[in-house]
Amino acid sequence: ALSRSRTPYPAVLVRSMRPSLGLPLSPLRRLCSLVVSLAVLSSAAAADHADASAGGRSGGRADAHPHRADEDAAPPVYLVTGATGRTGSLVYFGLQAAVAAQVAADELGGAYADPNHPGCARSVVALSAGAAVVSGADAAADGRSCDGATDMKWGPLAAALDSDAIVVDFSPKGGPADLRGVFDPSVPGIQWADGNVWTKLDGRRHGRSTTDGRTAPAVRALVTDLDAAREVLGCTACDASEGIYLGDVTEPDTLDPATDGVTALAIAVGVGGNATEDVMEAVEFRGVQNQVASLAASARKRGAALTSLNVALISSMGTTDPNPAPYEGGEVLFYKLNAEAFLGASGVPAAVIKPCGLGDGEGSEQQLLTGHDDTMLTSVHPPVVARADVARVMVQALVERQSGLRFDLCASLHGPPTTDGDLDALLDGARWGWQA
Repeated sequence: ALSRSRTPYPAVLVRSMRPSLGLPLSPLRRLCSLVVSLAVLSSAAAADHADASAGGRSGGRADAHPHRADEDAAPPVYLVTGATGRTGSLVYFGLQAAVAAQVAADELGGAYADPNHPGCARSVVALSAGAAVVSGADAAADGRSCDGATDMKWGPLAAALDSDAIVVDFSPKGGPADLRGVFDPSVPGIQWADGNVWTKLDGRRHGRSTTDGRTAPAVRALVTDLDAAREVLGCTACDASEGIYLGDVTEPDTLDPATDGVTALAIAVGVGGNATEDVMEAVEFRGVQNQVASLAASARKRGAALTSLNVALISSMGTTDPNPAPYEGGEVLFYKLNAEAFLGASGVPAAVIKPCGLGDGEGSEQQLLTGHDDTMLTSVHPPVVARADVARVMVQALVERQSGLRFDLCASLHGPPTTDGDLDALLDGARWGWQA
């Protein structure tokens, strides 16, 4: 029998005992299990060799982050599966908020012309979704244009971004400490509260076109029930025009319209507590395979590399137990572990988030903890984490294109709450020591 892997992605796809019945597999099934496992190991080795030949997952780019998927030229398009579930809906709304903030930052960022200071540079640089700096220059003499030689440079000045607005502290150069401006796409430019208007000199296209030329909503949802989508997600038409797609992860043909043009996949789909073993396998394992296969096919169709994609999967802690009790997850953990192993060998950059017990409390109120190998099931009391915090971590992993991650996630009743600004450090700390 193959031993349980201690690497970030387990290589073992099958086990030799059923968790609840405790009955050995038939000789034929044992043989099939071994063949599948060896095939996965061979596939993973081939993928590792291909990565090494190409300079690793960064595609050989010297400036690429070693743990992030390769950047694509167009802005990302996200698909959330299981979007009407309690955790999936939080991921959906979290991604919408992140995209809106990034679009606003992209719109506001850039070079501007100021009619009050002809020929003088003005620039806004977004540092994050909520912060920016503003820099520029003024002519050496009042009433004259900047000449590029004698100009008096100023900045960078601190600024805050809020949706389509910017608030700048101009006090270091003798202006107001909180001048507010709103981006007006009809200019395009910034309409300042003092009446001045900066005209933007460059622009950036937002969104992504599908293969049939449609504009792709930045965040999509795959749902199995349109009435539930209306109630939970607040859609009106509840169709592709709003990024809502009706489909079933167990039926591959229903997934392709939803994944067309998608670059990042949030897998938050799961079965209920009364599911049969066949349904567990179909949704938790085969369903993950179907989703990733459809995502990869969409990338091939538009000529994009697999390394330009990103997947985040919500799995579960408890997978180190070969015979988990029903209250610990039971048989479904076996199929979740199968999905993790498949994802690790798929060639698509991915992050696997394995939460402990899920609670319905507010997010950002507890200290989040990461680990491996289920150790927090006995070291953290109680081993519970808010769904809202799981969603925050998943959104951060997707927005920051984190990959090569498989980690346990739990929360402590002690210690400072983990803020949104702490999430990058949390994800970096979730890596194995040799990945640093």
